[in-house]
Amino acid sequence: MGIKAIAKAKQDIATVKLLVKHPMASGKIGGGKGDPKYINHLTVKHGGRLVYDMYPTSAVSKNPYIKFAFKGAKKGDTITVEWKDNTGATEKKDIKLK
Repeated sequence: MGIKAIAKAKQDIATVKLLVKHPMASGKIGGGKGDPKYINHLTVKHGGRLVYDMYPTSAVSKNPYIKFAFKGAKKGDTITVEWKDNTGATEKKDIKLK
């Protein structure tokens, strides 16, 4: 798994594009065999402030692509992306705005 990101700040607005490597398996493919494994909470924080909060379900495709923007950022700032899935697995990554 992994998080790939392009995060840029222009004036005081940051544009963030994330590609989150995750199977996002519903457990219903192939006749319902297999265990579900999907991200059920993703957050992005900037300076400790929550700027993006998402509660995806198993209906979201494999390796979800997420794009959003927020105000109050400048080049060199760091955002923290963190997700948790329904099995309890987590991932966290700090990303510097360019």
